[in-house]
Amino acid sequence: MSGGGGDTDRRRRALAIFDALVDLPPAQRQARIDASCAGDAALRSQVQALLDADASHDEPFSGDAASWRVVLEDRSHDPAAGDATAVGRSIGAWRITGVLGRGGMGAVYAVERADGAYAQRAALKLIRSGSDTPAARERFLRERQTLARLQHPHIATLLDGGFSGEGDPYFVMEQVDGVPIDRWCDERGLGLRQRVVLFLQVLDAVQYAHRNLVVHRDLKPSNLLVTAEGQAQLLDFGIARHLQDAGATAPGDRALTLEYAAPEQLHDAPITTATDLYQLGVVLYRLLCGAHPFGVDADTPVARQLQALSRDPQPVTRAARQVAQDIAAARGHAPRSLARALRGNLAAIVHACLRREPDTRYASAEALANDLRAWLDDRPVVAARLGRGERVRLWLRRNRVLAASAAAVFAALLAGTGVALWQAHEAREQARIAGRESANAREALAFLADTLGAAAPEQALSREVGVRELLDKARTQLDQRTAIDPQVRQPVQRMLGRLYQSMNDNQVAVQLFAEGLAGIEPARREEALALADDLVAYSDALGFLERNAEAFAVAEQAVALRTRFAPDDPEQQLRSLAHLTLGHVDRYGLEACRQRAEQALALSRRMQDPPVDVVLDIYSDLSTAANFQNDRSRQLSVSREGLAFADAHQVPADSPVRLTLLRGLVNGLLMEGKAGEAENVVRQALASAGKTGGFGGSSLSVLLQTLGETVLRQGRYREALEAMEGGAREAERAGDGPRNRAMTSSNRAVMQVLVGDYPAAMDLSDRAIDILRQEQVDADDVFGRTIERAHASVLMANRRFSEAGALLLDLRERARRLDGEDSEEYALLVGQQLILALRGNDQARGLPLLAEARARMAKRGVPETHEQFAHFLRFEAGFAWQRGDTVAAEGLQREALQRLESAASATDVAVARAQLAGYIAARGDAAQARRLLAEALPPMRAAVLPQEASRAEAEALARRLGM
Repeated sequence: MSGGGGDTDRRRRALAIFDALVDLPPAQRQARIDASCAGDAALRSQVQALLDADASHDEPFSGDAASWRVVLEDRSHDPAAGDATAVGRSIGAWRITGVLGRGGMGAVYAVERADGAYAQRAALKLIRSGSDTPAARERFLRERQTLARLQHPHIATLLDGGFSGEGDPYFVMEQVDGVPIDRWCDERGLGLRQRVVLFLQVLDAVQYAHRNLVVHRDLKPSNLLVTAEGQAQLLDFGIARHLQDAGATAPGDRALTLEYAAPEQLHDAPITTATDLYQLGVVLYRLLCGAHPFGVDADTPVARQLQALSRDPQPVTRAARQVAQDIAAARGHAPRSLARALRGNLAAIVHACLRREPDTRYASAEALANDLRAWLDDRPVVAARLGRGERVRLWLRRNRVLAASAAAVFAALLAGTGVALWQAHEAREQARIAGRESANAREALAFLADTLGAAAPEQALSREVGVRELLDKARTQLDQRTAIDPQVRQPVQRMLGRLYQSMNDNQVAVQLFAEGLAGIEPARREEALALADDLVAYSDALGFLERNAEAFAVAEQAVALRTRFAPDDPEQQLRSLAHLTLGHVDRYGLEACRQRAEQALALSRRMQDPPVDVVLDIYSDLSTAANFQNDRSRQLSVSREGLAFADAHQVPADSPVRLTLLRGLVNGLLMEGKAGEAENVVRQALASAGKTGGFGGSSLSVLLQTLGETVLRQGRYREALEAMEGGAREAERAGDGPRNRAMTSSNRAVMQVLVGDYPAAMDLSDRAIDILRQEQVDADDVFGRTIERAHASVLMANRRFSEAGALLLDLRERARRLDGEDSEEYALLVGQQLILALRGNDQARGLPLLAEARARMAKRGVPETHEQFAHFLRFEAGFAWQRGDTVAAEGLQREALQRLESAASATDVAVARAQLAGYIAARGDAAQARRLLAEALPPMRAAVLPQEASRAEAEALARRLGM
């Protein structure tokens, strides 16, 4: 049995003898070996292997080692024969253009597509002839199968695979232009927090692999590349194992990289996800302090590495104190300050990964990620047991904003109370200034002291007190204290209303504002302007609930107060002009409101020091208006301009006032085809909202739907559906207004169409239409028309073509009347009519619509490189196929596929590839059709259900071709 006690004892004796002999001259070594080994041939062989390894400068554990014992016995490693002369050789559909690297089984080549189907650069891995043993070939093919199963934005994607003309297996994957994660961080001088944020991308990819029952087993910086855009990519699953097989890994298949090997990899123990967690701990250790936890590197002789790995890792803080000045400087520290920064929770997290026993490490990559996020947020972590003092310190750091807010609340409440009582108590002003507080002020202070006391550190030691819990406690106590004077109660109600509004609970906020503003008639300027600000907040909360008529009326009350009490104040004029609600849109129309916002922006630019919050609200309104008008170019430009204004005025990156602008930026990036960048932006927005508890002019349901759209554009349909369903749950919880609830249901319906659950899509879309009807939303409402346009797509998916056609005709006429024929809304409807004509085999209507759609896209300045023009080619190919022109259909589809390769998601490319396979199979080239389907089906199967139309057609073709 491998790994038995005798073998372990022999290894220890071999290492001890090696240590005694390694520094002796060679002649003396030979004389001592025989005596030390006392006739034990196996022991002598191991000692000799250690001495030979020590004399070599090669790194034996390069990803193709067996167990360490086997490698010590056979350290031969010849580069793949003919690597340099392979340039120019064709393998399958690929031509070799260079050598990217060499490994134990062979070489990785830079290749480009050589069959003329489309242009693409990639990386091809070919097994080395000398390594083509049954075990090596099995491992190679297993890597290919593993990659085919993994579809994740931070895992390099498999593109192709097969056997060369000589019968050697190969596979092709996307070529990642990046550098190892440690070098990438050092070259940019990233601080500890930035390194942790980047490392979280790696954890996301590893957790995804683990969910798919894959253990990587070779996690190291050279397999964790980072692109110029800051996107981590996990590579090289060459020694990965499926979890169902990992526990039974044979001794001859225990490949590893020694520097990053977990203890169980060295001792024939079962391989689990904890193995990857250990390796991640080594990587994180190096990222944070620039040293190895055991003080070894690739140049350390293998025997000395083994000795070092048998000890406990050096504390990361001690390693940090010992690193060179330039290594610490690359992290924004001197060695001593770096050690201090790592002390505590971060060090505990790292060392929790490096525990020798697998079951004492983190339970999952997700658990490790949660602790790192807790460290980023100054929350307690699972890996560390905190004392009372440390927990208090963390609470104070984490709640410094809340603590500052509490101080501001006291001051604001006192000021508000003074304003409310100003006229009645003016005669007592001198006494108040002299220090004799009014009874009302003392009562307000007592109320706040009781309520906010729940957040004191000593109260929070046993449990975390959230902002929502604190607000609920304050509201309950306020309701219970019936004796509080209204002149104290109402300022507190308005303050709580603002806080609930920032937490996205507009229903409670509206109730508090209504009570806090009831019956108040200000008599002085300061009091009136403060009340006007509260009225604006009240109006916004009503607007979120789509109580638009009420929102408009309250907004006009604020304008009236500003006009009456500050008629010549430019700032108050700006505030009046800047505040817009959906009630204004209902009353005056979207274009009139957009023009008013433009006027407000122009006024702000004439002011020397305009209020930052108001200007950001104006930018947000302009971004939202551009979104409603489908003017994504304007939305992108105004969002970027607004965010630049926020940066120039030092608005914190996680401030809720940025969120609406970030959402506008996302929509604009999607228009430009930058879905990956858009996803990063919206995830940052969600993280900021989660951190601060505020959503600004947005909402959690809208942000989740926006996230869904970004991953949808990348072909991750099921992930998009999950995000949108999360948005729907949040909309129900938050009591969103009817338009937003209908839009949420409509978005989910569209996603179900893409996934392939057409009946579910119909139910959701019908529900959205019912909400519009029940709430009597006007037929010309921009929200309603968007939902109806989506409804037409759902009708088409369910083959209700006549209903879809009638609805599209009606919508097109309304768009002509309301938006004009040059609007994007009108162009979108032309595109949907085009799809309907193609689905219905209506050449007479379809070809003119195709020409019109192309012309409208060109007129709006969309370049022909845009993805939409590739889809136009697909439509043209479809019409050619329908009229029997198979040659034209194939040629057009090839051109469309070539364009989509560089612009579209993997799913869209797969669908186009499957359609081309159908055209090719029809002319009798079954072999080429099979190759195309072999590429198309894996991403389609990962993205959509079997009954989805494109997949069902591709699966049927595969069966006919015997696949």
